[in-house]
Amino acid sequence: MILGKTVSLVMPCRNEAGHLAKLIEQVPDFFDEIICVSNGSTDNTVEVSKALEKRYPRFTLVEDNRSAGGIGYGFAHMTGMATATSDLIVCADSDGTYPIDDAPQIVRQMKERNLSFVSCSRYPDHSIPFKLQLGVRALNIEIAVLYWFRIHDSLSGMWVFKRSVVSRLHLTEGDWNLSPQIKINAKHYLGPGFAEIKIKQRIRQGESKQDYLKTGLHHVLWIAKNRFVRRKTVQPAD
Repeated sequence: MILGKTVSLVMPCRNEAGHLAKLIEQVPDFFDEIICVSNGSTDNTVEVSKALEKRYPRFTLVEDNRSAGGIGYGFAHMTGMATATSDLIVCADSDGTYPIDDAPQIVRQMKERNLSFVSCSRYPDHSIPFKLQLGVRALNIEIAVLYWFRIHDSLSGMWVFKRSVVSRLHLTEGDWNLSPQIKINAKHYLGPGFAEIKIKQRIRQGESKQDYLKTGLHHVLWIAKNRFVRRKTVQPAD
């Protein structure tokens, strides 16, 4: 628990068997439940996860093998959110790059600033390859022009939010586009309840699942197309 609130950790997982046990062993005690969502894993991620369920009572394996164009990142996140039972949800990639142990200080800021949703920003960070920073910066500018709000990290894979707002995020994207969608929708539907908080990215464990150029172009097209899709009525923030 953090500040009297229960906390769930949701991690999409594809072919992470090589380091998953070590990663789960290091998850801080303040997480009340850990939900690993295997999406299309072809290694022994599922077998490793089932063994971890026996060792760690707070650990749960969920499988969601749906995909959109071969990618199921968004489906895994949505399933994890639907499975979570805690007051707060922390979503983070299962490659160890996100500082999940920063959750207490993020939750404290959420309480102080009356926030419902925090997207954890990695930028600026000169340790991240320049081409990746350039790509994210281009998407940030596109969002600023089309959606009229400034964001520093449109593709961050770590978010902290109240479980009560999940239904208000209106998530639909089963592939990588869930990442920009969740931030755009959080800003649109939650208004001042949305904010970014700076974090420091860590060294990746395992291999990246992305073709950065292909994924980046897909994001550019989706962000533009989504701007002109009719939205649902904005609901009041908490």
